[in-house]
Amino acid sequence: MGTTYGVILEIKQQDINLIHQAIERELLDINQLMSTYIPNSEINRFNKLNDDSCFKFSDKTWHVLLASREIYEQTNGAFDITLGPLISRWGFNVEEFVQKVPSQAEIDKLLTQVGTDKLIFDITNQCISKATPDLTINLSAIAKGYAVDQLAIILSNFNVSNFLVEIGGEVKASGLKSFNQHWTTAVVNPSGVLAGQQAVAINLFNSSIATSGDYLNYFEHDGERFSHTINPLNGYPIKHQLTSISVIHSSNMYADAYATALNVLGSDEAYSFANKHKLPIYTISKTKNGFESSSNKSFQAYIRR
Repeated sequence: MGTTYGVILEIKQQDINLIHQAIERELLDINQLMSTYIPNSEINRFNKLNDDSCFKFSDKTWHVLLASREIYEQTNGAFDITLGPLISRWGFNVEEFVQKVPSQAEIDKLLTQVGTDKLIFDITNQCISKATPDLTINLSAIAKGYAVDQLAIILSNFNVSNFLVEIGGEVKASGLKSFNQHWTTAVVNPSGVLAGQQAVAINLFNSSIATSGDYLNYFEHDGERFSHTINPLNGYPIKHQLTSISVIHSSNMYADAYATALNVLGSDEAYSFANKHKLPIYTISKTKNGFESSSNKSFQAYIRR
């Protein structure tokens, strides 16, 4: 996944080496299924198809694909796993481009190759066919969250009830840490990200949090800043003032995907969606006076006072 992971856990009679081996096996398996960097991954084998045959997916990938379609529909296309051609053309994939800013004509052409609604799901046979042969899948905005959930299941199967799992900044907590305290994590302040400055500290009780932001992965061209988060509706990196959004959800997979989708939507629509769907969210936005943070009422219960 191109990132790091960490697990903190309380063990009693369990064998820590067996737990570690199970975690490593699971991460390798998910990577082999969902990575866009591994040429023969399950996702890349689907992406290489250039016909309308129905590709049968493994149970794990199928679970993520169904959730991706659900969130695509809920957010009216703000979360879209078929953005691969646009991600590549903007230079945010394996490939690197000297001229990273595409023309409007290029964007318009690439948009014809994008859209989760162009994936034809056969629920009975657990397979997907393409409405257009150029269609590809990229699960980078949801796979990390899924992996966090899977590690939590492994730990629970080993009868570990107190743990914290983190993959690339996406976090899930269960039970309590030492001295019966809540697990604590933090949202990074974009203005002090290199120094690790916190914007807010959060108590996680049997829940998970994911953050999406534009302050780490971006490039500048002719004095203009381009975020790695691309709006599926127009094919361009997001331009609004929302810099970071954190979402709390029982499932880290959903928190991961929702954070990306709400980052695309921008602050006003994000709060409207979050309040409708009872999602605790915390946002940081750019203003003329610097960064300004906000949260909805359901998030405030998690803030460490």
